[in-house]
Amino acid sequence: MKSAFYASLAVVPWVAVTLLLRWMVNIEGWPACLVGALSRAVSLPVLAAWIVLFGAGWRSFRTRGQGRALLIMGAVAIIINLSWFNAVRWTTATNVNMLIRFDVVFVVLIGSALGLERIGRKQLALIPVMFVGLCLLMEVQKFDWGGHIVGDALTIVAAFAFSVNAFIIRRILLVMEEEPVALYNHSFSTLGFIGLGIAMGDFSRTGEMLASRTAVTGLVVLGLLVALSLPLYYVALRRMDVWKLRMFMLASPVLAIMVEGPLWGLKMSGLQWLGGGIILGALAVLIWMEWHDMVSKQTTEEQEKREEEQRRVRLDAP
Repeated sequence: MKSAFYASLAVVPWVAVTLLLRWMVNIEGWPACLVGALSRAVSLPVLAAWIVLFGAGWRSFRTRGQGRALLIMGAVAIIINLSWFNAVRWTTATNVNMLIRFDVVFVVLIGSALGLERIGRKQLALIPVMFVGLCLLMEVQKFDWGGHIVGDALTIVAAFAFSVNAFIIRRILLVMEEEPVALYNHSFSTLGFIGLGIAMGDFSRTGEMLASRTAVTGLVVLGLLVALSLPLYYVALRRMDVWKLRMFMLASPVLAIMVEGPLWGLKMSGLQWLGGGIILGALAVLIWMEWHDMVSKQTTEEQEKREEEQRRVRLDAP
C-alpha cells in the first residue's frame, strides 16, 4: 500500500501545476513555451540545490552506465513538448485533454507486448470504465471529430511518447536516484520549450512578463511546484507498475476540475460529476484490489510458514 500512498502524493502537486498553468496561459494569456522555459529558471536550480544539500550530493549525478538511456529519455521528452504544445495550435483543448490520456492504453500495450508488466483481467477491466468517466468529465459531446487531424495526431504522438519515456525512466531508476533523473529529464525538456518558443515567437514577451510582479510570482510558484512534483512522481514510478501509476494520474483532471469551480466560478455539469465519480470509484476499486492481493499474499506466506514450523516439529518429535 506504500506504492498507492506515493502515487497519491504524486497526483496532488500535478493538480496544482495544472491549475497554475491554466491560470497563467489561458486566463492571463502568457505564451505556454515562455512560461515553461522561464519557470525552469526556478525549478532546475531548486532541484540541483536539493540534491547537493539534502540528497546524495554531486556523486549522484554520475550516469552509472545510463548515459545512452538518459539521452534517449531527453530526446523523447523534447518530442513530447514539441508534439503536445504544437497540438494545441491545430486542435481543441477538449481533444487534447481527451487524447493525451491514451497514454494509459499505450502503457498497457507496451508493457504486455514486451513482457515488462503483467496486468490482471480485473484490473484491465477498470481501464474502459475509467475512460467512460473521462469522456463524461471532459464533455466528449464537445469533441470535434473533423478538421483537426494534425493536432489530434500530434496529441496521440505525445501520449505514446509519454508511455515510452515512462518505461525508459523506470529502467534508469534501477541504478540512479530519483532526483538527478528528474533534473536530467527536466533539463532536456527545457530545450524543447526553448526551441518551440523561438519558432513561435513567444520570447518576444519576455521583458513584459518579467516586468509583471504577478507573472513573476506565478513563475516562482510554478517552478517550486514542478521541483516538488517530479521527484514524487519518480518515487512512485520506482515502486509500482507504470500502468498502475498512469491510472492513478487519471485522478488529476478530476481534482483539477473540482478545484477550478470555487476558484474561477466554473460550474460542473451533472455528467461531469458523474464522470469524476466513476474515475475516483474505479481508482478506489483498484486500491482495494491491491490491498486484497497484498493481504492474501501475506496470509498465504504466514500459513506456509506455520505449516513449515509444524513439519519441523513433527520431524523433531521422538
